[in-house]
Amino acid sequence: MNKKKFTYITALTLLSFTLMTGCTNERRENQTAYRQIGINAMESGDYAGAVDAFNSALGQCIGKITENELDICYYKAAAQYAGGDSAGAVDTYTAIIDYDKKAADAYYLRGCVYLKQGNTEGAVSDFDEAVKNNSSDYELYVNIYENLSAYDMTEKGEEYLNKAFDIKGNSAGDYAWRGRIYYDLGQYDNAQTELKSALDKESVIANLYIAQVYEAQGDSENAEVYYQNYVNSGSADSQAMNALGEIEIAKGNYSGALTYLEKGISMENVTNRRELMQNLIICYEYTSDFNSAWNVVQEYVQVYPDDASAQREYIFLKNRMEQTAPAENTEEAVTEDTQAVEDTQTPEEAQTLEDTPAQ
Repeated sequence: MNKKKFTYITALTLLSFTLMTGCTNERRENQTAYRQIGINAMESGDYAGAVDAFNSALGQCIGKITENELDICYYKAAAQYAGGDSAGAVDTYTAIIDYDKKAADAYYLRGCVYLKQGNTEGAVSDFDEAVKNNSSDYELYVNIYENLSAYDMTEKGEEYLNKAFDIKGNSAGDYAWRGRIYYDLGQYDNAQTELKSALDKESVIANLYIAQVYEAQGDSENAEVYYQNYVNSGSADSQAMNALGEIEIAKGNYSGALTYLEKGISMENVTNRRELMQNLIICYEYTSDFNSAWNVVQEYVQVYPDDASAQREYIFLKNRMEQTAPAENTEEAVTEDTQAVEDTQTPEEAQTLEDTPAQ
């Protein structure tokens, strides 16, 4: 009798556990699905929809917080900020910090939002907490420097770069990062020394950094060699492609420049689309490919409508296209102010596009 009772209780316990596990697994699957919906919404520019999806994801598993929930919170904060809800992003990062007082990423990202809000004191305080809790991450110091520099706080940013030298190490990565930091500080000789040591240890990224050093020193010949090495490594990014394109532009080799620029703009992760588009317009005009130039400039003025030089370029190309095609085939995307701009711009004037700050 006791044995039967024990068997019954054990079976009931196992069944309950199975049901609970099934529910948990179902909710976890729902959470994963909502997370992906949120990511897809972000990629399509629907930031409000993304936030809703991330909230739904977080609502699936109430109780113990895991890495999954924290990951979703970071996505949610990014969507809030991208959608213009800076205060909401701050609240989300603060919630992460309240849970984990050593969350360096949350401190850093909240500091970035504070900086954009004009709260420099709060930003610096958060940046200090970030490096306190992740003191061995070169990239963190560099990112803080770049953010502060973007808001005219270069001197403060350089303090973080100099702190990064406290990280000791002799790996290829250590040498490469120190070289990059010396480059940012304008200490090009020291940068070369570190980067050559990184190259001796077969660092790929060191090719990019030392190319930038040579370029800053006006040595375009050596810069091109190392940019090309970086491209040949298979690790090239859109920045390197644009740099190689600009070297070819300086030589007057616009066809050669297009090879690099077109590769750069077609990459999966393009971080300098504005510069690439500017250079593409110039090169297409100098190679008399006005159809391609027209296609790029139409997209450019939609994405960057405040660029007056691009608006003038738009008018120049629009009028040229109207001379060779029916007017109904052209798009009317010029603002009222730019209608009055003279439409006699030459390809040489297109060079003014290069003077437009990148975003």
